[in-house]
Amino acid sequence: MASETVSVRMLWPFMRLLRDFGPETNILQAAGVDPAILADPDARIPRLVVGQIIFTSLKKTGDAAIGIHAGERTESADFGVLDHVVRNCPDLRRALQCTARYMRLQDDNIEGHLIEEGDQAIWQVRNAIPTVLRVTNDYQVTVTLMNLRRRLGRHEAPIEIHLRHHEATDAAEYARVFQAPVRFDRPHNAVVIRRELLDAPVASANPDAFSVFDLQAARLLKELSRQDTTTERVTRLVLQRIGQEDIGVDCVAPALDMSVSTLRRRLVEEGATYRTIVDELRRRLALQYVTDRRIAIGEIAFLLGFSTQSAFGTAFRRWMGASPLEYRLQAQRATAAF
Repeated sequence: MASETVSVRMLWPFMRLLRDFGPETNILQAAGVDPAILADPDARIPRLVVGQIIFTSLKKTGDAAIGIHAGERTESADFGVLDHVVRNCPDLRRALQCTARYMRLQDDNIEGHLIEEGDQAIWQVRNAIPTVLRVTNDYQVTVTLMNLRRRLGRHEAPIEIHLRHHEATDAAEYARVFQAPVRFDRPHNAVVIRRELLDAPVASANPDAFSVFDLQAARLLKELSRQDTTTERVTRLVLQRIGQEDIGVDCVAPALDMSVSTLRRRLVEEGATYRTIVDELRRRLALQYVTDRRIAIGEIAFLLGFSTQSAFGTAFRRWMGASPLEYRLQAQRATAAF
């Protein structure tokens, strides 16, 4: 099963909070990753490893609001060429649109969406594989706020903040940093601002510089896509379609410009099969959905593209050795503190 990757730059804000990086280094070594990679701004590491490192940092520091504190410590350099593109957009609207276009340079798992409704603008950070840790949600909205302030060149309090989890990790820190009402149990992490701000000019904008950096970002994005294995391409497409469109191999193969036989052959060459890719993706999503109290157990079968709830229940027992409801109760007790 392919593993989505994340730019190593995403760990730099967390590293700034730690006095030592020993346990985190051990995680990298256990995953077969040279810790020296942390100094390479162009390197990428498996997303699952990043999650383990962040969770370890959370436990080591005992700082429930570490996601907020890391977000506050983000710097322009943490975004590489993406920052250079965005800082040279003429206005905030196009800056956010460029961020959405090139967000994969930071993380394979996230997408940015700008929604304009009435007098409000909503910037959503959508996670293809839903996040579990509150720290990740806190980090995503805090980074968004920091970047909005960089683009505007001033502090601008949002209208409200949206978070996927159920309650504040640190109410005092939410009030200090967000300075806006926080809405919990939302489908996506988001920052809501006044729509008129989208027309605000980006003070640092330079049209000539934009052209240069936009070309570079597009090249890097194309290269990232070219490096994708067939397994990764299938995984990404199934993830986009699951629960919404047919994910049968007969439908997915043409979407990848392949015949079914060619697709199957290339997957076998990579040590995978279409069935195992779909099964593993469903398992990973199921674990996320089952731990999300907003989603009724009965809805999960539909979200994962199962024909019946019974078929989902059978698959879940095979994966986890427990029913979805039993696992939900266990997970709630185990993660209540995080």
